[in-house]
Order: sequence, then C-alpha cells, then structure tokens
Amino acid sequence: MAVRAMLYVPGNSESKLAKLVSFADQPIILDLEDSVPTDAKARARELVAASLSPDLVHSVRINGYASGHWFDDLDAVVQPGLRSIILPKAESASALEEVDSTIARFELERELAPGSVRLIAVIETARGMTQLTELAHVTPRLERFCFGGGDFALDLGLTWPESEPNPTVLAAKAQLVLVSRSAGLLAPEDGAYPAYRDSEGLEREALLARRMGFVSKHAIHPGQIEIIERVFSPSEVELTRARRIIEAFERAEHLGSAAIGLDGELIDYPVVLRARQVIDGAN
Repeated sequence: MAVRAMLYVPGNSESKLAKLVSFADQPIILDLEDSVPTDAKARARELVAASLSPDLVHSVRINGYASGHWFDDLDAVVQPGLRSIILPKAESASALEEVDSTIARFELERELAPGSVRLIAVIETARGMTQLTELAHVTPRLERFCFGGGDFALDLGLTWPESEPNPTVLAAKAQLVLVSRSAGLLAPEDGAYPAYRDSEGLEREALLARRMGFVSKHAIHPGQIEIIERVFSPSEVELTRARRIIEAFERAEHLGSAAIGLDGELIDYPVVLRARQVIDGAN
C-alpha cells in the first residue's frame, strides 16, 4: 500500500503516544529530534521504545549524527516494531556508513532480519545537497531521501514557508528527485509544512511537490493528513484517463499497432507505462 502521509508524534509526549492505537492504519514517525527538548531526550527514548510494537510498525526520527545523541537513540529503538530510521541532516557518506553499521549490529544482537530496518536520509543543508550522489550509494538499507525545507531555508538564510516557490528550493528539490531515480532509490518524500492551520498553503506546497516527482509528505498535525492523502493520490479523472489509455492500446496492440491516437493525443509505450503507474499509484 502506498504511503502518502507520515504523521510526526513527539517522543516525549505521553498523552500523544498513548493515542497511537487510534492511528493503527496511519504511518507514524515517532520523533526524538526537533520536537523534544535536550533535557527530555533520555525520557523520550524510553517512551518511544515502549511504544514500539510488532502490531504497530512505526518509524523513528533520531537525532542527527553531529548531535551526539544518535547512538543512544538507535540503541533504544532498534527492536521489533521499527520500520525505519529517519536520519536528519544527512551530510556525509562516512556518517551514514556508521549509522548503517550500528543499525546492522543491533539487528544482529536482537535477532532482527538483516536489513529489515530501513533508512531514510533527510537532506536539510547545502552540504547535504552537494553530497547527494555519494549518500545515495552508501548502503542498500537506504530506501529514499526526504527534503527538510525548514532547516534547508535556515542554512541558506531563506524565508520559509513562502507564498511563492523559491527558485533555490525548487532547484534543490529537483536535484533530489533526479539523484534518487538515478540511484534506484524510491522517490523522495517532502518534509512537513509548518503552518498547520494554513490548509491552502499546505495544498499548494504538496501539489508542487507531487508535480516535481515527490510521492509523499510529512505532517505535523492530524488535520493535515486528509489534504496530503488527496493531493498525492490519483484523482478519478486521472484514473479514468489511465484506464482508457490502457484499454485502447491493448486493443490496438492486439491488432498489430503500437502507436495510436486517442482524443488527439499519440499513445505509445511510454504513455501506456505511465498510465499503468497511475493505476498502481492508487493502491
């Protein structure tokens, strides 16, 4: 099943963690980084570790490599019920290698299947952007990249969020999509939109991300999930069009033609393959 929206839950919030069972079908990111004050990190690890369960498979955003907290985070949370580790501020291949090898060590010690804990690297700095190609090839554990707009804007001294797309941000996002595809990774995720009451702004940013080749987006409030799910799901118009393309082409192919016209548009193999992607994306 396609994941389109992932909801952050602060790792130090006992009340919110207690509600996880009510989000059984919603992909969750248990957060140990930005939403947790420094003096609450240790307690947050305990709470998040206790919240992980094979019945509720979640992801955990640990603290960045430079923070000094990442090892203790992994030690606490690599256990059954952990789907993936989200590594913020990914900037160097050597750091990613160390995180990967540490996860592998804990998988072995705790009798988890090797490679079962996936890894998502968040690109949030200019340095991270310049290291994309190297990062993409560090480990098979790396599933995809995510773009962190807030920290990226902070690093470059940009305003975020903005009503109009920033060309520097667009260029970075485009590069993320291209490198991901070139390296054989899953298409990237877009980070959270901070103004959780601004539905129009969220929809605008999500629509642009989808057009650029992103397949999902993070959420910081449950109220954002419906908009994200709708934006990243094929519409009925798109699905109807895709079905018509496939049906018409299959009839033509049976008669010996691999290029036909439909509603004034040339339909050939690339168009049909894209139509099949649209159908698959609805599942």
